[in-house]
Amino acid sequence: MEMMKAAIYTGLKQIEVQQVKKRAPDPGYVILDTKRTGICGSDLHNYFGNWAPSNTVAAGHETCGLVAEVGEGVTAFEVGDKVTAECFSHCGQCTYCRTGYYNHCQKRRWISDNAHGGFAEFTTVHTSGLFKLPDNMSFEDGVMVEPLAVSYRAVAQADATHQDRVAIIGGGTIGQFCLAAAKSMGVKETIITAKYDQQIQLAHDLGADHVVDIRETDLQTCAKDLTDGLGVDVVIETVGGGQNFDTALDAVRKCGTVVLVAGYHKPLEVNLARVVWSEIVITGSNCYGFSNMQTDFDTAIELIDSGRVEAKKLVTHRFPFDEIAEAFRISADKSLGAVKVHVCQ
Repeated sequence: MEMMKAAIYTGLKQIEVQQVKKRAPDPGYVILDTKRTGICGSDLHNYFGNWAPSNTVAAGHETCGLVAEVGEGVTAFEVGDKVTAECFSHCGQCTYCRTGYYNHCQKRRWISDNAHGGFAEFTTVHTSGLFKLPDNMSFEDGVMVEPLAVSYRAVAQADATHQDRVAIIGGGTIGQFCLAAAKSMGVKETIITAKYDQQIQLAHDLGADHVVDIRETDLQTCAKDLTDGLGVDVVIETVGGGQNFDTALDAVRKCGTVVLVAGYHKPLEVNLARVVWSEIVITGSNCYGFSNMQTDFDTAIELIDSGRVEAKKLVTHRFPFDEIAEAFRISADKSLGAVKVHVCQ
């Protein structure tokens, strides 16, 4: 049996490279020669024990690579294709899939369905979530398609237009890409919160109209100052926690929209009185699907390929696969300068 390397969670804030068996692809699946994988906020939830990670298979869903093997029945992809993947598979037949909401598929499964994800030398992916990348796109850009698709959908969920002021809570990868997506849509004005120097600089580099350093002030004050006390039209919350939810409700105008795209891992205590009195619309944004007649992944690929979103600007650290434990340590401590950390193979 052929062996390969895979990084497995082994305890609280522990991940280690192990030798595991390399599996052949099941019908409908392909095996990728993994080239690059990003460490996502949800990976850090696993790392910190907020969610229960697998201790038998490698995680990692911000990934891209070359098709190395194809399973039975796969015709749309062939060995050598440069691809990236969504974090889940979908059946294409259930009510949600047939009506354009495949991210809510009744048979939705994890990217690799109990096989190894992107934190392995070879990644197993179902073809329902697989997308070809342009031949001239680098792997560094290709691996950024997934988080950009998450962020693009969050902005699209708000139906933001050129008339809207959009505020974003959080200066991490999803917050920064929400900023970039909002700019690409031509919204009237953008505001983003941040609390680390690298986040503040990046937000300026991406063209934010206003960057709120929450070490010195707060979003509510900025939002009210810019709007003569009304509040902004849209707030996108990317961080999580009850305090940030309350901040979103305080910063948005009456009849405005709040989009929640953070990874909530426990119940929250939130003041909902303002939702009732101000008729605020609250919606969630779950990964990606179709927005405006096109998949969010296709849109993200176009935005990066065209140069309208400079995805590489978010990448602060790159580590070889054997140093993945250090990559997680850096990613988990934003005081060390990280925004997006990549594991490279």
